[in-house]
Amino acid sequence: MTKLINKFASIKSINVDARTGIGFEVNRGQLFRIIDVSGSQPADFWAFNSLDISEHLSCEHTRPSIQRLYPREGNSAFTNHRRPIVTLLEDNSPGEHDMEFAACDKYRYLELGADESHANCTDNLHKALSGLGLSLPYTPQPWNLFTNFFLNSDGTFEVRAPSTKAGDSVTMRSEMDSYIIVSACPQEMNDTCCGNPTDILVEIGASHTG
Repeated sequence: MTKLINKFASIKSINVDARTGIGFEVNRGQLFRIIDVSGSQPADFWAFNSLDISEHLSCEHTRPSIQRLYPREGNSAFTNHRRPIVTLLEDNSPGEHDMEFAACDKYRYLELGADESHANCTDNLHKALSGLGLSLPYTPQPWNLFTNFFLNSDGTFEVRAPSTKAGDSVTMRSEMDSYIIVSACPQEMNDTCCGNPTDILVEIGASHTG
């Protein structure tokens, strides 16, 4: 895999403040990079076909298409129509990107003892969609970037603190005109964010056909 670290030219940067989400549009072939600014900060990630947002990145369709639990460098994530929507071109993080966990929501925080006003990735998704003039009556499973949800050999799992360091990133290419939503996860009630949610940075680049 040709490394892009010296080829990626950012044409726009968007800071995703801790506990919030943002949405933006990319064209087919356009690159974008998601950066863990301070380290140990997961980002819930969604991608939607801009012509029809009922077609979106689907974790349950991606896994059989790539025969992995989540994409690695060179793999695409697939939609519920079984078409590639983004390709992971470069990953300079430890490579922990869960596709098993639902987005946190008010019910999860109630379960953990918080109240339902707690910031959550589900609300961040729908607020970001609304900011783009869009709405969806359900919440697709996110691709949980920079997470460390550890699967044990006996089928149990553990929520561990992320292994990412400040500046770790993933670079993707959009495989169709898409809306992208990124949420800087607000979870501080377990080790998902190492107890301290922080910012995510998004850099949007030019097109890349290689």
